[in-house]
Amino acid sequence: MAPADPHKPLRGDVSLLGDMLGQTLRAREGPDVFETVERVRRIAKAARQQDEHALAALEEPLQALPLSMAVPVARAFSHFLTLANIAEQHHRVRRRRDYQRDAASAAQPGSCAAAFAELIAAGVTPAALYDAVTSMRVEIVLTAHPTAITRRTLAAKHVRIADALGRLDRPELAPPEREAVLEDLRRLVLEMWGTEDVRLTRPTPMEEVRSGLFIFEQSLWDAVPVYLRALDSALRQATGRSLPLDAAPVAFGSWIGGDRDGNPAITSAVTREACRTARTLATGLFAREIESLWSELSVTPASEELRARAGGAREPYRAVLRDLRVRLRAADPSAPAVDLYEPLALCHRSLVATGQALLADGRLADVLRRVAALGSSLVRLDVRQHSDRHAAAIDAITRAQSGESYLAWTEPERQRFLRRAIDQGLAIPANVGGDDDAVREVLATFKAIAEIPADCLGAYVISMTRAPSDVLAVQYLQRAFGSSLRVVPLFEEVATLERAADMMRALWMHDASDRVGGSGGAMPATLAARTSGASEPRERSGDPGGPASDRVGRAGGAMPATLAARTSGASE
Repeated sequence: MAPADPHKPLRGDVSLLGDMLGQTLRAREGPDVFETVERVRRIAKAARQQDEHALAALEEPLQALPLSMAVPVARAFSHFLTLANIAEQHHRVRRRRDYQRDAASAAQPGSCAAAFAELIAAGVTPAALYDAVTSMRVEIVLTAHPTAITRRTLAAKHVRIADALGRLDRPELAPPEREAVLEDLRRLVLEMWGTEDVRLTRPTPMEEVRSGLFIFEQSLWDAVPVYLRALDSALRQATGRSLPLDAAPVAFGSWIGGDRDGNPAITSAVTREACRTARTLATGLFAREIESLWSELSVTPASEELRARAGGAREPYRAVLRDLRVRLRAADPSAPAVDLYEPLALCHRSLVATGQALLADGRLADVLRRVAALGSSLVRLDVRQHSDRHAAAIDAITRAQSGESYLAWTEPERQRFLRRAIDQGLAIPANVGGDDDAVREVLATFKAIAEIPADCLGAYVISMTRAPSDVLAVQYLQRAFGSSLRVVPLFEEVATLERAADMMRALWMHDASDRVGGSGGAMPATLAARTSGASEPRERSGDPGGPASDRVGRAGGAMPATLAARTSGASE
């Protein structure tokens, strides 16, 4: 049964961490800083409790603080809020366990089980619910947002503090063991306080990339299979059917290393290296799991299919995994990915067929779910550029071809040229751009997109889309270099938002309705960088694909306009 006051443990954790921070302040900064922090805290607490005079009383002492005192006071409150957030996040885990331990309680509000129960009660059939869950794809996008910067060094300490709070919850801890955990927490708080909060130099693009990938290595790698297991359990409870191992209702994208409009330091070379780095990290993480599977799957009963693949080896699963391990170790991060799913799915089928489903549904199932959700690069990188940069590149091309200026043309003239260029496969003249570094970089980016492995990239995002020609320009440049990323126009001004439907209609209705929207379905205007079609794998570089606009917001059916789903990445 849940406790009468379910949030009492949270208050206890916040108090514990606050006391430890206070002890650290006394030891490191002296009693004056500690007393100042306490005085400010008391006044702020009174203000929150509706003492209308308290807030005004806070202004004078804060304004009077010298810089040498103001900085540690500000840091103290910043670190306290961070510690309180860690405690709150841990309490969410604790509350979830409380619900799961109480067999008589209803599903936790906000959980998959509770949501599915509500949908069934509202009249959604189990079959419809199953189809919706197994076909959906929610993509969470990481950005290197300058207002949400947390050093990787500090983020790692935050994870260790959360782990220590989890250990304190264990009821079987003996007093010496509990004291050892408390000592660990004191050390971690001291480490936090003694660590610089921000970098003294601006992070490079690749440092931002590595900071974003840190989230996968530290959290998401373990969290994804745990979440998918919970989703599977809730789906079986609601519909009687399991989540397929190759279903990926959650996936991840990133703008870090691909958003050149938001960061001029992002070049084609950075985008290439960002994809290589993600692929290299993914390969290492999967290799570690394959190694663990090799240790576990020493069993010998196997299907004929697996025995044939293993070449009659005495330990067939290990033989297949050994071959996979060798191919992973030899993999080139710039080449097409090693197929992880097929040999692992073969092992899974064999285990189930030979009465060893318990083994199949353990680590092996988790690895298969990771492959489905994270792919061979953990995250798909979006490429984003301003529409004006594309227009300047097309202008350089038309000047080299005919001496005419694309920028001087009207919108209908631009569209006619671009549609003809796409349909006829108009080649880009050599040495376009001359001494214009910006134009050369735009073209180098499209060349890189065509050469980067397809599964590393997501969408091409056009900032400040104002007209259909902005979309057609990207389609032409992609076709010219041999790529076919899904194109996502951003309508970021009131005037362009009001014209968005007309612009998209003009793209769809030209020549053939299937040029925009892909395989047979209409799609309303895309208002942001993420849509429900974001996860569709793009064709291999060099695939001619379909004409003109067949990669704009491609979807299998009707797709509502949506806003971007983003999460800020940690930055070193």
